[in-house]
Amino acid sequence: MADNWNDEELGIQNGQFSPIVEGGFVHVDGETHILNYDTNVLSLDQDRQATEVATAADEDQPQSSYYDSEEEEDVELSPDGILDEETIGRGMTNLGRSADGSQQVYLHTAIPGFSLKDISILANYIHLQKIEMPYNEITDLSPLNDLKYLLILDASHNKLTKLLDFSPPKNLQKVDLSYNDIEEMTDLTPHHYLMSLVLDHNKLKEIKGLENCKRLTKLSIAHNKIDKIQGLDNLPIQQLDISHNHLKKIENLETLDRLRTINLCGNNIRSLKGLEDHDLMECIDVEDNEVIDITEIKFVKGLRMLRQLNLLRNPIQELPDYRLCILFRLQNLTQLDRHKVEVEEKVAAANMFNPPLEVIASRDHIMHVVYQFLQPSRVWDSTLPSVETPYPMLVLVGPQGSGKKDLAMKLVDEFGDYFGYGISHTTRRPHQEEKMGQDYHYVTLEKFEYDIKMGQFIQTYQYNSNWYGLQMESVECVAREGLACVVHMELEGVLTLKNTYFEPRYVLIMPLSKDSHEKRLRDRGIYSDAQMDYTLKRSDMYLEYNQEHPGFFDMMINSDDIQEAYRRLRRLVTDYLGISLTSEQSESGDDEETIVEGQQTQMGTRTWSKPSLPDSLSQPYTRGKTQSPVQSGRGILEEMSIKRRHSAARDAVSGYIPPLFEQITTQYPKTAPQTVEGQVGLNVSGDLRSFSAPVDKPLQTGEEEDSSSDDESDSTLSVASAGDMKSNSPDGSLHDGKGFNLPTDSVNPINLMDGKGTKKDLPPPLQRPPSQGRPGSEKHNILPPIHAVKAGY
Repeated sequence: MADNWNDEELGIQNGQFSPIVEGGFVHVDGETHILNYDTNVLSLDQDRQATEVATAADEDQPQSSYYDSEEEEDVELSPDGILDEETIGRGMTNLGRSADGSQQVYLHTAIPGFSLKDISILANYIHLQKIEMPYNEITDLSPLNDLKYLLILDASHNKLTKLLDFSPPKNLQKVDLSYNDIEEMTDLTPHHYLMSLVLDHNKLKEIKGLENCKRLTKLSIAHNKIDKIQGLDNLPIQQLDISHNHLKKIENLETLDRLRTINLCGNNIRSLKGLEDHDLMECIDVEDNEVIDITEIKFVKGLRMLRQLNLLRNPIQELPDYRLCILFRLQNLTQLDRHKVEVEEKVAAANMFNPPLEVIASRDHIMHVVYQFLQPSRVWDSTLPSVETPYPMLVLVGPQGSGKKDLAMKLVDEFGDYFGYGISHTTRRPHQEEKMGQDYHYVTLEKFEYDIKMGQFIQTYQYNSNWYGLQMESVECVAREGLACVVHMELEGVLTLKNTYFEPRYVLIMPLSKDSHEKRLRDRGIYSDAQMDYTLKRSDMYLEYNQEHPGFFDMMINSDDIQEAYRRLRRLVTDYLGISLTSEQSESGDDEETIVEGQQTQMGTRTWSKPSLPDSLSQPYTRGKTQSPVQSGRGILEEMSIKRRHSAARDAVSGYIPPLFEQITTQYPKTAPQTVEGQVGLNVSGDLRSFSAPVDKPLQTGEEEDSSSDDESDSTLSVASAGDMKSNSPDGSLHDGKGFNLPTDSVNPINLMDGKGTKKDLPPPLQRPPSQGRPGSEKHNILPPIHAVKAGY
């Protein structure tokens, strides 16, 4: 037909166009067009306008499909509770291959909430693999007999009275029949592929029929009437929910070795016994039961995988510190009582029920500091005149039977001019060879507690159910005689002492041979076998602590041979005291005193406490001779401190009051402005006591102060005599009517003179308190205080 067209019909004139026609298409100048022989070319513009008008009209009118969908929604689905094809068709999902792979079918259907009573039509849909029909009124599942490929069935919230009363499919895996009226569990052996079974909110009274369900991993039978756990032997159950039943105890779970989660809330269970030995257990819920004793936690303490535990609404929650107690016993928990376990809670639990030694020591130190603050303040004799010079102490540390007390006694006996023994307090009974006031101060527990509340102790610790402690007065008894203090204690006491302002030298006395240590304990005959085993175990703790905390002890001495141990300790002491011993004395093992008269010694080459300044600042001196400040054994810092005290005493006698700014910025310690009543070693009677500082004459104009002139007067200055000044007024009353004057207070020198211009007679010096038989005290000559003003001052 296209061949009969002429050039005019194609719009070609004068050869301007050369169209090519191929079938129903025409090609003109590189463009292709469709040939429509029924179209009138002259009316194309009119057709175009008509099409645009029709399109605009369609946009203004609603779609007809909208009304069609409303009409479809008005259609009643499954009338009279009889399932129809329309209802099934609307619930169909998951288009895929059938089980045999021969057809393209829908595999899932959901028909909830239609009040269905008859589902017979489902027998025609043999390829369904998942059926969800909850919230209906179904009483019979027999139409499912022909569904051989069914995998998942949800028939919850219906009116079923029998359990799976239809021919079993080939591979039925998950079944939910909760919220029905099932009263009895039938034999589920034909459903041997069953993996999940939910029977909550039924009327079951007994668990049975599951013996051959060897693939069952989840079983939920909550809210029934079950009173005993049974019929679950050797099943691979991982999740078990038997909550809200009538259980009274946990039983017959021993063979469930794959159990991970168990829910037992809402029963009458009083004990957690029966949950032990489940190594894979991760979550236990026993909310709303009758667990009352914290000891029940022992049955789940060995579950290393346990992460969640719920004990809400149990009497056990009324126990004090219940949560911390549980967290201490079950330290792997991440959630307790539906609340996340914080790291701070675990730390607080450990510090409360099994605190580390450092935490115990810190609490002990805080307790003693608080009690000390509640007592009247006083100046301790162990307080040296310079902050840079701590009071010298030696602490021997070691377990029982290490020989630390014997070494301390020998050291004090040999170096009685330098060391005194600090006697500790204890609540234990004295052994046969021990003496009261020499080995320990033996007190009752009530007296021990009373002294703690009175702020008397520096440190306390408990060992073998007995309390030990070092009182400040024990250190003061040694410090009053101008001696360094030697004490011995256990590791717990050392940790507390390190929190105080004391800076002792710590020497670890440790028997490295357990055989020799055990033999030494047995030879004493005062330890039982249990006590010896405990002591030997503690020896390992000392060694581990020394290895894990380098520098904690200043030195470690092996005490397998007590004589060799003492030789090493004596070598350490002589090194720090600067005593030069001959080679024979240093190598001899004699326990007698090795320092004899005429022996050449050097003192002051080291300070016993940890030096704050280099040793080069300390200068040597010769014992028995009065040296100049440069040659004295006190060192530059101590000499400067003594000069400051003498200068303050001279200013006080001359009536000089330093400016306020100078008083505030003065760094050297002064005697605290307080009464001396009740202080040991201070005379509070009506008798006049001696001056505690020398009195110098005022310097004349142009005369320079000579610090070396104080050597003879201050060389015998006593620590015990450092106290308040007391002077006579003309009427015999106390000066200013306020009590004793301090060395730094303003004193009128005229009050110290009689009418003839001569100094008044002063009372005899105050006697020191007795040493109470302390070891080493009889070897130290106590220097009397200065009580007269030297001529020429």
